[in-house]
Amino acid sequence: MNVKTGNLKQAICLLCAVMTTFLAGSCREEERKAPDNDPTVPGQITNPRWEGLPGAVKLTYDLPNDPVFSYVKAECVMKNGQVREAKASAYLNRMILEGFADTSVYTVSLYSVSRSEVYSEAVVIRDVKPKNPYYLEVFKILDLYADFGGATASFINPDSTDLAINIAYIDSTGYWTEGETLYTNRKAGYVSQRGVDTVATVFGVVVRDRWNNVSDTLKRVLKPLYEEELEKDLFREYTLPGDEPSAWGWTLPMLWDGSIAEGHGFHTENKATPYKWPQSVTIDLGKNYLFSRFKFWNREIEQYFNGRCPNKLEIWGSNQPAADGSWDSWTLLMTAQTQKPSDLPDGDYTEEDLEAGKAGFEFSFPKGVAPSRYIRLNVYEPPTNVGQFHMMEITFWGVEVN
Repeated sequence: MNVKTGNLKQAICLLCAVMTTFLAGSCREEERKAPDNDPTVPGQITNPRWEGLPGAVKLTYDLPNDPVFSYVKAECVMKNGQVREAKASAYLNRMILEGFADTSVYTVSLYSVSRSEVYSEAVVIRDVKPKNPYYLEVFKILDLYADFGGATASFINPDSTDLAINIAYIDSTGYWTEGETLYTNRKAGYVSQRGVDTVATVFGVVVRDRWNNVSDTLKRVLKPLYEEELEKDLFREYTLPGDEPSAWGWTLPMLWDGSIAEGHGFHTENKATPYKWPQSVTIDLGKNYLFSRFKFWNREIEQYFNGRCPNKLEIWGSNQPAADGSWDSWTLLMTAQTQKPSDLPDGDYTEEDLEAGKAGFEFSFPKGVAPSRYIRLNVYEPPTNVGQFHMMEITFWGVEVN
């Protein structure tokens, strides 16, 4: 009887404690929530300050001591009439307002806002002056030059800003034709426009940021260099001693069958340990060529940069390969190294990384390389060292040399 009575008392005490906690929490919740139709105007922020940043301003202020105050909102009208906004909670006395197109003087309005979305009178800060935005800094050192089949724009983006770099050109009808656009935040790179005739052509390139602020157009009259895609129907496997055999039905000729679909590629067989690197394969191109560009595609299922996907290879050329497979009769034409735009570690990637891999990895040959009929790909160890590599497709450009 005493035991049962004790248990009952404990249960009643526990229930009371739970109810007390629940009611206290409910009261606090009610305190946090103001009525949706409360017309009370919140107190204004005070002592506003600003600091210019590239394409932005840092705003600092003192918060009002007001129970209905919820957040601070900043507004600024740009030169094109668009309004840039930023918000900061009641727990922060600072915010950054971004998206300025230039270094002009602007007026910023700061509002205190209540939980019922009632705005205070604006606190106006005049003569606010941002620093030069990143997209204009990139535009300053942009370069545009003639390239094989078109033109190339190279850029340096030291702050890894999100940018779009667009090439356009005036076509044979006299109108601007929009060409390639690269969306990137990489620190350096290039974007090329191909497929343009080898006549003097006006090319232009602009830089745009994520607020659609656009630079001036860098224009140049350029004459694209002549090239043609090599005829893949002439390519033949040319196996030399020391070359790696194929495996799982992924034969070498599938490397130039015009498809990057799963199962249409080349895969090496090497299973011996310690693994042999680098690994080579040899191709007879059918004719003697002076090369301009090379492009290869890695496997999508391994995110283009991972697994057995090559990230470094050499291209060697010869016109009379030694029958014993030695390298004495070969000349190094180019070293190609892929670069993940994000620079993330192996196994990690971004959407831009996947887009770059899907587009393929393109490289230009150095000027003055020796014309060659035979090509030897010398592939270095991929990220996952399991003794093999695979590749989906290759393409060469250049001109035939008699």
